[in-house]
Amino acid sequence: MTDLTKSQKKHLRQLADQCYEKEMSIALEALYEDFQKWKSSEITPWDLTEKIHEHHDTKARELWKTYVQMNDPSLAVSIALAKGIISIGEVQENCRELVEIRSEFFKQEEQKGSTTN
Repeated sequence: MTDLTKSQKKHLRQLADQCYEKEMSIALEALYEDFQKWKSSEITPWDLTEKIHEHHDTKARELWKTYVQMNDPSLAVSIALAKGIISIGEVQENCRELVEIRSEFFKQEEQKGSTTN
């Protein structure tokens, strides 16, 4: 199933874009909380600036690599599925097998990583 049709590729690209937006929104919520802390003088402007740089250099960069630089929407969707960003029901039936197989791999890798830490 590695030879995807044009409609499958289009679906996976659109779904990957949606996943990217969802994950970035989640990451920005944490940054928004930092802005609120700054506004209420709980943290300094310098602390906030550091948080912004941390966001850009870590989470935002990680997401960009997954959803843009990798340039493989089926893989990006599989990663998002493994993370729980989307459910399998959001993936078209004719793409599910490929996405599920890859997603299981990422889930197993995540579990291995969490047991060794």
